[in-house]
Amino acid sequence: MSQALSRTEKIRDGETIVEEGTWAFYAYILKSGKAKVLKNIDDRPVLIRTLSKGDVFGEMAFLGGVPRTASVVADGDVEVEMFSKDAFMDALDQLPQDVRSELNTLLSDLAVMTEVNGRLMALLDELQKMRARTVDLKSFEREVEKMPELLHRMVIALIQRLNASVESCTKVAAQVAEAVKAIEPQSLSSAKAEDQ
Repeated sequence: MSQALSRTEKIRDGETIVEEGTWAFYAYILKSGKAKVLKNIDDRPVLIRTLSKGDVFGEMAFLGGVPRTASVVADGDVEVEMFSKDAFMDALDQLPQDVRSELNTLLSDLAVMTEVNGRLMALLDELQKMRARTVDLKSFEREVEKMPELLHRMVIALIQRLNASVESCTKVAAQVAEAVKAIEPQSLSSAKAEDQ
């Protein structure tokens, strides 16, 4: 990329490179270091993925004409190459209409998958927290035996519902895995290999 179309900047550890919800003026290539992609889900940041040298980010807002869909934060000191929206849009305008249409479809799919991924990551975090605080049912069983009959039956019902919920989550996880396989594009590693 020529210097007229881009510039390079150094970003310190922990600094925000791209902020979710803001309008885009630049897209980026990570020249060195690592960065975290964070999406705000239910008012808390959820790690979507980690970027490394050579990764491109920030272009979705250009293509979609929408605010940033996630934040990107430096994970250690990094160096980024920035290219302007004008340069990006000029290059995009050179493409045939059918290719731009395909890019819009790709962008739409990516936006949906980013949202789904963020929500699933947040739910997974909740499940892990729940696992850490789960009651040891074997030791609790002795206490349940001592309870009055009404409470005993209620506790047993709660345990059965918990077991059913865990079983349901297991089934949903398998269905999610199958759904992802059905829409899985070519792998990122093969796409990177083609770029080189």
